Amino acid sequence: MPKNWVGSGVNGWTLLLLLLAGLALGLLVLAPHFRTDENQRALQKLNEVLTTWATAVQDLRAEVRVTRPDEPTLHATVLYLAGLAVRVELKEPKELAGEVYALRAVPEGWLLVHFRPGLLLGLEARFSPETLGKLLGAWGETPKRMKVTWPAVDTVRLSGLSGPFPTVEIQLGEPFSLPKRIFLWDERGHRTEMVMDNLIVNGGLELRELLLLDPFPTRWIRIPIPEGGA
Repeated sequence: MPKNWVGSGVNGWTLLLLLLAGLALGLLVLAPHFRTDENQRALQKLNEVLTTWATAVQDLRAEVRVTRPDEPTLHATVLYLAGLAVRVELKEPKELAGEVYALRAVPEGWLLVHFRPGLLLGLEARFSPETLGKLLGAWGETPKRMKVTWPAVDTVRLSGLSGPFPTVEIQLGEPFSLPKRIFLWDERGHRTEMVMDNLIVNGGLELRELLLLDPFPTRWIRIPIPEGGA
């Protein structure tokens, strides 16, 4: 991630936030790539975890902190409504406090909105389900060399991935074996860490809570998404 990301709009942090959304919507992106092979037991266990997420979690609220060496900590509130939408509202750093990323399902695929309250500006991009995988990179074109292992009973590691993070490690916790800590390693071995705290599961979130923008933007700009974007 570039150090001069503050105020730069849709950039590397957007990719990271989309990856977080993709993990929350994991079955939609990951499941088609899971094949029975030499990693059968590891894959079976991972599929059991994903099935639990898909069947047991209707909505979720969490505080997320993202840290990377020599860069400011990113603190955000994440709201998730199963199959419908993910909202990420930034709390820190202070330069970005109040900015919102909302990813929701629309008839043609997905709609990403980036709200910048300081400018009363809304940025939006529409793209197909296939393009979401390409944007996430790690999940888009999953190579045959992908390997799933369980270094600990509550930790799953995916290695040999394509995209910006070839290795992802997820530490699971209660309830429903949800992620409590995620480590992502880039090609240079630099590690990004996500920590999820204050989880509230199935608390009765409503879609309007995920889509609310206050104050409402007075300007909207549509951003084209390459490779299949609407």
